Parts: sequence; structure tokens; C-alpha cells
Amino acid sequence: MKYKAVFLLFFTILTMAGCALPKNKTYPPSEAEKKLIAFCLKEGNLPIIVRRVDNTLWIYAPLKFAIFDMKAGSENAEKPERKVQPLALLSLQAEFARRYFKFSYDVVPDVLPNESVSYGSTYTEEYAKKRQLIYQAIQESILSAEETPADKLPEFIVILAADITRGIATRSIIYLQDLQASLTEAIPSEEYYMRELNEVIGRDSLINDTTGRGVPFARISWPYFLTEQIKNRIKYKFTSSDFPPEEDPQGTIAAIAANTLKLYPFTNYDGVILYARRPSPIRDEKGFISREVKEVRELKLDKEKLKSYAEKQKWEDKGKTTTIRFELPNPNTSTAETKEPAAQNKK
Repeated sequence: MKYKAVFLLFFTILTMAGCALPKNKTYPPSEAEKKLIAFCLKEGNLPIIVRRVDNTLWIYAPLKFAIFDMKAGSENAEKPERKVQPLALLSLQAEFARRYFKFSYDVVPDVLPNESVSYGSTYTEEYAKKRQLIYQAIQESILSAEETPADKLPEFIVILAADITRGIATRSIIYLQDLQASLTEAIPSEEYYMRELNEVIGRDSLINDTTGRGVPFARISWPYFLTEQIKNRIKYKFTSSDFPPEEDPQGTIAAIAANTLKLYPFTNYDGVILYARRPSPIRDEKGFISREVKEVRELKLDKEKLKSYAEKQKWEDKGKTTTIRFELPNPNTSTAETKEPAAQNKK
């Protein structure tokens, strides 16, 4: 599945890390940005453009090689059995408006999945190594800095790595404390993967752009970050999870929203609104679908009602204190194979 494939690349980056004692934080974030640029250039011959926009630090990496490569699947591999999905997510729209997170969805029952294809899109080895280098550089610079009242650390980091020959790029939005929690094993890699927003974009303005003139530098807002993360988690649950929902899509989506929002310090919202574009499938005792029971198509949950949907995750309150630092890319290390991630909605 596409979501698991993207996680495979990030998991490979994390597992190639080594352990070290925490460093003394003796320089401010503004100095760390200079160290970030110098590290990428010295250790990986990677020139990057760094731009701070309010709470967001942008890292633009213009690349002169392909990010993706097409690769055939194994001819000998057995095709997975095509089982009917109890519930299928046909569409999902999300927004933050009037202090509410709003999700409009269309779920239908008993859908046969598409035939599997015999080829896929993989990240090139060179791209994977540059990504590893950027993560290491962030740890060696930004995560080793100490903020002051006048010089704050960024809340979010955006990594935009662009193939400037073709105008294709990957964009990753990272909440800095999530990355730090993952590196110290306070949260597992699988959970961190759900928190980092990844998408593939294509823009003519990125072609031959070595200075970042075509990059739409902007601050990342909390409503945008949380809306997109909840949206990604909903898609994953319905399309890629080993335990997809078999009933009650409304309750499933409400739980995803509640579990996500409780993880972050953003409180400037009133609740969540869920709207089903068609009545949810209801099965009788024999398993047949019945729509005789009337249901509320729109569910409005304020903060207090939302709490009743939240669940405690297994990894919560089990964080470790090990600090991890990245080793330099090993030219003999093979690249993790992955399919192209699905693009998210644009801002």
C-alpha cells in the first residue's frame, strides 16, 4: 500500500541512525540555520536554501537528478486475494472554518478493490541519501540549538526537495517536537509516520530554480497542519490499515479526530463537524445491509463531546530517553523501495 511504502523510506532513515549522548546547546536557532546550510554542503555537497517565515523554517533542496524511478513488480509473486471491503471511502473533503474542523465524507459498503498493478514508482537511491542527510543536518543544527526569548525555535519545518530538471518535488511538513519525540523514541516510528505530512507536487516554476524564487514560502498554521493530518489518518484507516473499519464510519472518523487533536497544544477551536454524504451502511443480524434505521447525517461535536471518542494509545506514556543521531550516508547502503505517495489537498 502507498502509505506503508512511504513509511518504509522514513523507517529506513531512522534505523540507519546511531546513538550518542546529548550535546550541550550553546547557540541560538538563528545560528543553527547557518550550521544547517554548512553541514549539508560540507557533508553531502548539497546546497540548500533556508528561509524562516514566522513559526516555520523552510529547507529548499534543488536537485539535479530524478526523485522517482519506475520499477516492475515481481512476475513470480502471487496476486493477493481480492476480498470485498466492508467499507470503502469514495471521497473526503476537509477544512477548518468558524473554529470547527469539518469533514465531509462518502462511504459505501461491499466494494471489490482494484486489480493490483505490475509496476510501481520508487525513490531513487540518490534522493534517499540526500533526504537522510537533511534529517541528520536538522538534528546536528536545529535540534542542538537552544532558544532564547528573542530567538525562538521554529514550530514547523518544511522540506521541499525538487528535481529542478522536471519540476517534480516532494514536500514534507514536520512539527519539530514530533521529530524530536521520534528520535528519542518517545513515540514509535509508525506513529511519527502518521504525523509527518508528505506529498508530491509538480510545478513549472521549480524547473531550473536553484535559488528558491519559485517556492511559495509561507507559514504553516495549526489548523492547516491538524486538518491535513486528520485527513491523512482517515484515508489510511479506510484504505491501508490492517484493521479497516467494518461499520460505523462516523464513529471511526470522530475517534481519529479526537485522538489526533489531543496530541497537540492547539486549543483555539470549538469542535468537529462530520457530514455523511449518504446514510452509513447498517447491517442486520444476518449481515445484510439495511437503511431502515434513520441516522444523523451531520454530527456536531464540541470539545467535551469529542473527548468521549478519544482512546489511549499503547505507546502513550512509554517514552524512552535515548538520544539518536544520524550517521553519514553510506554509499553501499541500498535504497528502500517505495511507491509514490498520494498528493494531499493543496492549501
